[in-house]
Amino acid sequence: MQQLWRWRKLWIVVAVVLLVALIYNTSQPRERLSFVERGLRDLMSPLQFGLTRITQAVGGVFDALRDMRSLRQRNAHLESRVVELQTEVYRLSELQRENAFLREALEFKNSTTHELLAAEVIGRNPMDWLSTVTINKGANHGVKKGMAVVAGNGVVGIVEEVTRFTSTVLLAIDPRSAIGGMVLESGDPVLVEGDADNPGFFILTPLDRDTVVNPGDVILTSGLSRLFPKRVPIGEVVGVEPANYNLSFVATVKPFVDFTHLTYVFVVLQDDIM
Repeated sequence: MQQLWRWRKLWIVVAVVLLVALIYNTSQPRERLSFVERGLRDLMSPLQFGLTRITQAVGGVFDALRDMRSLRQRNAHLESRVVELQTEVYRLSELQRENAFLREALEFKNSTTHELLAAEVIGRNPMDWLSTVTINKGANHGVKKGMAVVAGNGVVGIVEEVTRFTSTVLLAIDPRSAIGGMVLESGDPVLVEGDADNPGFFILTPLDRDTVVNPGDVILTSGLSRLFPKRVPIGEVVGVEPANYNLSFVATVKPFVDFTHLTYVFVVLQDDIM
């Protein structure tokens, strides 16, 4: 047993001496590697190659995960920015409409002696989009049934029903509506009604046998009904057809007001409306 232990100590001493000699030998500047170094390098090269590939692959996975996290954060930021910009666009569009409305209000107010009450359209008839609208002004604001409603660019309709805070307006293009008008070019009187066969347009009937109307003529309110101020634009003649065996005619009039996108209107306040 002691002899075996002696041999072990001897081998350990020899191994240490060889290791020290190897370290000393390899630490010195040399032109060539030793036989042992070349053997160890050849033996370890596949392992080093594999470890390098594994390290690169793992590093690539972590880089990809880091890039994906960065992309998600950037996408979230961009989506948030898009929502902010869309909201800003909507806000600017609304301000633009309000600005246009205020300009129309100023121009129209300067062109008439009537008192005007600004109102906003807050509802429509779901069964007939071009029949009636609801505005956010009512009896508490001085609105009465029968009052005229106009926009900056033309006739809108007549107040049909009134509550304390809202009113229903019968649009001028509804077939139940009738407005006294005149031809701008000649001053001839005409009757303008909503066209049941052509929704969104007026149908014009002359009130004088000598009246002449041509496409392109402008039709204004006559002011004879006392509901609408005089010379408020109604629309433009876009077609004329003979009627009553060519003894008369009817004309199609395109309104100046865009009834589909009606947003702001003016109620013409009149003391003589009961």
